[in-house]
Amino acid sequence: MKNYDVAGGMFDPFWRDLPFLNIHNSITPDALHQLYQGVVVHLINWVQEVMSEEELDRRIRCLPPTCGVRHFRHGISSLKQVSGPERKNIGKILLACLAPDMPPKGVKACRAVLDFIYMSLYGSHDDETLKYMEEALDDWHVNRDYFIEAGTREDFNIPKFHSLLHYVDSIRKFGTVDNYNTELFERLHIDFAKQGWRASNKRDHFPQMIQWLSRQEKILSSEAATGAAGFGAMDVDGVQRSSLSQYRYTIAKFPPEPHKSIARVMVSHSAPNFLPCLKIFLNNLLNEPKPRSRALRADLPIEAVDVWHQFKLRPDSQVDGEIVEEVIKAVPFNKKSASTRFDNIVVIHSDEAESTSLQGKCYVYLGMCCY
Repeated sequence: MKNYDVAGGMFDPFWRDLPFLNIHNSITPDALHQLYQGVVVHLINWVQEVMSEEELDRRIRCLPPTCGVRHFRHGISSLKQVSGPERKNIGKILLACLAPDMPPKGVKACRAVLDFIYMSLYGSHDDETLKYMEEALDDWHVNRDYFIEAGTREDFNIPKFHSLLHYVDSIRKFGTVDNYNTELFERLHIDFAKQGWRASNKRDHFPQMIQWLSRQEKILSSEAATGAAGFGAMDVDGVQRSSLSQYRYTIAKFPPEPHKSIARVMVSHSAPNFLPCLKIFLNNLLNEPKPRSRALRADLPIEAVDVWHQFKLRPDSQVDGEIVEEVIKAVPFNKKSASTRFDNIVVIHSDEAESTSLQGKCYVYLGMCCY
């Protein structure tokens, strides 16, 4: 009976005498709770012990803000109830904060674990990518002794790290990890439970939540029907939007710099060509645009514009069950901001665009967001 012990003290499991049953096949990898809320948590704790929490926070605060990467301006040691997406963002910057306090062996160990995590989350796998995962796991086993030598661990008998050994086999048997990752259901819990609770008056909330969900479903069905009929959906400002749009843009209701003169815009945003570009843009909005030369000589009907410093870009698709939202910023030097930030973006403007090159793409220096 000892060989059939399972968690929870079950000494006579129901599947003991079932034929053709391998109970281990029912335990599939869980990227959210095993990798991000397990392995990454241990890795962060060990790094904090090696270089101290204060030093790691100092290095994280020194990292410059970057598009697609969260900037932890207060560090990470003060975070409470850290979520899976926050662990992901910490994992993106952790490796850049290790040297020189951590020797090469420790850096290699951390890099191997992070490489394994990112490769395990691929949307498709073949023998070559699975081989990369096995090599990363081998590198971890070769270099992990550093944490024992540093005194942060006595052994690595940790269930979350043991689960890494089964990822390749599980992917071969059941497909990519996103097929059985609980992160998707965590996201649905937000959409179907938390948002409905917040919309209720917190009293006799279940009928209100059901009614709220029913209304959301009807709204989505209506949008799908109007889109199928060839009509564009309406955004929050009442502006018609194409039903074929792949991205959604959101911007603040009020601009940080309202009614900013064009001359100030050209100086503060380092955009000397803003005036001619604005003339050409406004000319193209006319039903009968003037020739380019005449448009550049024409006087503008406005002397100032409202300037926004950022907008959010969210595609309709999800990555690992998480809705990806990019914040694009163009922040000039001002009293409220001691440092400037102008993001560079690559815009797809051709059907020939490729994911691994700049063919069919247009490089854009984002100098401002104005209206």
